[in-house]
Amino acid sequence: MKRITAISIVFFVTQIIIGQSGSVSPYSGSGLGERNFNGTQASRHMGGLDVFTDSIHANLNNPASYGFLKVTTYSLGVHYRNTNLASLSENQNVDDASLDYLAVSIPAGKFGFGFGIIPYSSVGYKIEDLTTNPDGLNLLNRYEGDGGINQTYFSVGIPLTPYLSVGASALYNFGRLFYRTGQLLEGIDNGTFLTNQSDLSGLNYQFSAQTNIPIQKKYLLQGMFSFQPQALLNSQNERVFYTLSSANQTISDFVEINLNARGLDETELMVPEVLKFGVGFGKNKKWFLGFQRNLTKSANFSNNFFKRNNVSYRDSKQFTVGGFYIPNYASFTNFWSRVVYRFGFRSEEMGIIVNNIPLTETGISFGIGLPLGSLSNANIGFEIINRGEKNTDLIQETSIAMRIGLSLNDIWFIKRKYN
Repeated sequence: MKRITAISIVFFVTQIIIGQSGSVSPYSGSGLGERNFNGTQASRHMGGLDVFTDSIHANLNNPASYGFLKVTTYSLGVHYRNTNLASLSENQNVDDASLDYLAVSIPAGKFGFGFGIIPYSSVGYKIEDLTTNPDGLNLLNRYEGDGGINQTYFSVGIPLTPYLSVGASALYNFGRLFYRTGQLLEGIDNGTFLTNQSDLSGLNYQFSAQTNIPIQKKYLLQGMFSFQPQALLNSQNERVFYTLSSANQTISDFVEINLNARGLDETELMVPEVLKFGVGFGKNKKWFLGFQRNLTKSANFSNNFFKRNNVSYRDSKQFTVGGFYIPNYASFTNFWSRVVYRFGFRSEEMGIIVNNIPLTETGISFGIGLPLGSLSNANIGFEIINRGEKNTDLIQETSIAMRIGLSLNDIWFIKRKYN
């Protein structure tokens, strides 16, 4: 009954993920939206390391890790985030919360596999700009965006030797991106609005290799290489122009633009190529320290349907340092000695250039892994992220997020010794 219930939850929560918006960033209106970290909270608390793997935790960003998995794992992650948006003239705090992942990972003897659903990217912003027209009347310009892309995935990891595993993931992307711009003129009830909507779908793939090399029995050297080829998403587009009454919210002058005549009714958007490699060293069930480098080929991204004149793209580069420490894994008397203490730091040259200014992002994270009995655990941590800068052309974002993950473990496919 436990197994059936856990798998059924995947399909129930799918509807929740489809309807959520996991971003409040004004920069989420570029590209495919604000890119979410697709791993577990335990990895996120170490800065986003994909290089670390063990036998009881799923590593959603590294399919080769399934080859080392020894127990069935049900994984769930959520977050709550408070973001401060600051310009030279204004300051605002915004909250958001969403589901980060829902996954099932299963060892099956000679290989391991997993499946689940993850929000890949999110769009969520609302910006208002008050100007004066030539007649001296106030003109309110409003820019809004909503939606995102979700991924369902199936991953397989195969151990080639006791120390080397390879793996692959197939990911199906689906979702909707919605953008609206509007103008409201002082003294006129009806405002004019233009909406652009894209329904996206398509497949992409990831391949990885993981090596775990024991040194003097109690130490472990780990290495990881991951490659995600460039892929294309099909985009079905709609554009609508209408006027809206401010008094009673009545829509009039509704016109659907003929995109077929312009060749924009169906377009393609690129999911960029991603290359990752990492290395780490640690003492078994005691401590670990790792380094990872991520390279994303996003410079060639373009969207012919929805263009932003002040946004261009470059390749993204990120490095991460993180790890964990366990005081005494085998302690029977002190609960806090068995807790896993995690930490991480990451810095990224983002793939977005806004108003000719390249964006950067830095983040620090820390968390604890609380044993729940048997091999299950709860991972609770915090992350502080800084993005952009405060000047006349940009907005600085400072976010504080609490991230909670559950890893519930079970053992499947054990042969009975007695009937």
